[in-house]
Amino acid sequence: MNITQAILHEVEVGKARVITYVVPLAIALFIVVLYYDYSLYHGLNDAQSMDNAQVARQIAQGHGFTTKFLRPYAVTQLHDYLTPKTGKLFPNDQFPDGTPKIIPDTYNAPGYPYLLAGWFKLLHPKFDQSNDEIANQHMYAGDRWIPVLNQIFMILTAILVFAMGRILFDNRVAWVSFLAFVCSNLIWQYSITALSTNVLMFLVTAMLLALLKIFCVAEAHFENDEPFWSVWLWTIALAVFLIAASLTRLHLLVLLLPVVAFLAMMPRTNFLLLPLVILLVVGAVIPWFWHVYQVCGSPFGSNIPELLRGEGSFPDNQIYCLPHIPSYEQIYKDLVKKEFSGFRWHFEHGWDLLGSNPMVLLFAASLLHRFKRPRANIFRWFAVGAAFCLIAANNLGDPTPDALGAWNTVIVLLPGMIVVGTAFFFILLDRLDLQLWLINNTIIITILALGAVPLILTVTTTETKYFNYPPYFPSIISQISQMAHPDEWVTTDMPWATAWYGDRASLWLPDKISDFEDYHDNYCPTGILFISSVSIEAPMSHMVSGEYADWFAVFAGSNIPPNFPFNSHANFEQFHIDYFIWSDTIRWK
Repeated sequence: MNITQAILHEVEVGKARVITYVVPLAIALFIVVLYYDYSLYHGLNDAQSMDNAQVARQIAQGHGFTTKFLRPYAVTQLHDYLTPKTGKLFPNDQFPDGTPKIIPDTYNAPGYPYLLAGWFKLLHPKFDQSNDEIANQHMYAGDRWIPVLNQIFMILTAILVFAMGRILFDNRVAWVSFLAFVCSNLIWQYSITALSTNVLMFLVTAMLLALLKIFCVAEAHFENDEPFWSVWLWTIALAVFLIAASLTRLHLLVLLLPVVAFLAMMPRTNFLLLPLVILLVVGAVIPWFWHVYQVCGSPFGSNIPELLRGEGSFPDNQIYCLPHIPSYEQIYKDLVKKEFSGFRWHFEHGWDLLGSNPMVLLFAASLLHRFKRPRANIFRWFAVGAAFCLIAANNLGDPTPDALGAWNTVIVLLPGMIVVGTAFFFILLDRLDLQLWLINNTIIITILALGAVPLILTVTTTETKYFNYPPYFPSIISQISQMAHPDEWVTTDMPWATAWYGDRASLWLPDKISDFEDYHDNYCPTGILFISSVSIEAPMSHMVSGEYADWFAVFAGSNIPPNFPFNSHANFEQFHIDYFIWSDTIRWK
């Protein structure tokens, strides 16, 4: 009985009192996880997620860092580089008859696909599901467990947010920052994709925490003569996290600039920290660029078309569908325009890109305030500098990213912004000098509730459906894709989906019919030409004068070129699905 009383006393007023916070919070998080994964999640719903997933499956199945999502530029780049060496793109000793004609992936960074491949290895999802199994289970098996991996990293990031709040400020900032982070709906939405954002957020937050520890240890050493050796360990940890982030999303290497600036301007530091970080990060990342150069002849792989995407002569995705870059001079003309429009876009949509969290607004307001602790001031301006660097690098690819998209990288700084914004909130609250704890706590609950409104609305207004159609219907996509033989290509306007759900090498529909015929005759025959609602439901300008203007007559059935390799056509209108297919023979009986 005495033991029981002692335990209850510890839980009520002692050190174990934290259990009364942690247990209900853990239960609430578990309920949200279950609801998101089984009620809101209908499978993957964007191109980059499916691209990451199919590359991870290739790795998990022992095929190396290869891809079945074939961008015309990447195929041509490999062909032009390998043909002088081997005589053809697909040497017979590497691709014997009957094996899929896939290529090395020169587009994606390796970090997240390898991590996801390890997750697949651990869980062994059934990738070879039949079409009936996919339809009956309302989800492709490969989709099912991806959110769990992201949510693990999301919870780990929340723990780092708590630790950061304690290091910079105090316990109440730590707890409210934690709650503000886990109540952010956009973070949960990222968790049900196969994007690397949740992992990147963990890595960048861990890097920020290492930076803070370096500052704190150095400060304590020079003020109180405490041991300095742990700074070197934290510096190595910082470099490791930055390396991992850069190899997960290559343009995050730009974060090395604010890190170097932080260490250079940090008072009372050791001058050897700078070269150590630079040598570790650059030395670890350069081998990947060298590997890509050896594979395709360019250290940047097939990413160069990104510089032309979204502005000038190549709006939307048209640049991806060209076999060559038509004008390198156009790149330099468009870059200034992209940077200008990109910074304007991030300024106008910054709050949306950061999850519409009230603490972000408070973070912005805190820039006019001076904190008492030097570590808080320098950390705040580091976040601002890092945001400018990320936006500038991001604008080179997509200057107008969606809030829930692969190119929204500024969101990786959200945890640090939440901590600083929460601290400024408490500064304003303390200045009110409220004597009633009930009113004080009501204000805290209100600010958290405002941040949780998007999450509450998402949870309470869920649309009941099983698949992300349009345009993705996994069982039908698999059925259509597998009409092509394993050593044929599927040519389509959504190759990411046919590569992932259909498990077929899939060529992105080239811009010109002549380019398609060249690939069909000289690279690899196309078994199925598959057009989906990605094109059908796009604005008519895409067909009339945009990226697929050359295909308009074929899709309309009014003017088939004389040498066009396909003469059989079918559609899935009887199932009320806007999928259209062409082939050399009737393969869909």
